[in-house]
Amino acid sequence: MFHWIEVRAFCHATEEEDRVVAAIRAVMPEVEPARETLEGHFGNPLVVLRARADDAPTQRAVWARIVAALGKEEILQGIEERLDDDAIYHLRLDKQSAYLGRIETATTPDVLAFRAKLAAFPRNRENVVRTLMSASESS
Repeated sequence: MFHWIEVRAFCHATEEEDRVVAAIRAVMPEVEPARETLEGHFGNPLVVLRARADDAPTQRAVWARIVAALGKEEILQGIEERLDDDAIYHLRLDKQSAYLGRIETATTPDVLAFRAKLAAFPRNRENVVRTLMSASESS
């Protein structure tokens, strides 16, 4: 169903990194987030935390968690805007809610970026959408 699933978050200097890690783990507890340090536009320190699931059992567990929390209707709502030309499904999750243990779609710019690369053959829009719908049904 998926090639990979990834959850990414930016941790700004004003945030506690362990809280951002906790938010990522609410979505993907099976994977330890990798840490990358960057410099912001104004020279401020910035950390990117990223957890990626490449194995099928972890992908299924993460996807089932997302579908259970949001519901199939929310997953498929706006599918045309959330699915890019590379068969990657994008979803913005609320970072604060995730820290509190709840998975919700984001209404603010403070997000966990959820991405899932769908496996569909042949890879065309119709098959990718069908694969995502099937994944949502089976979870």
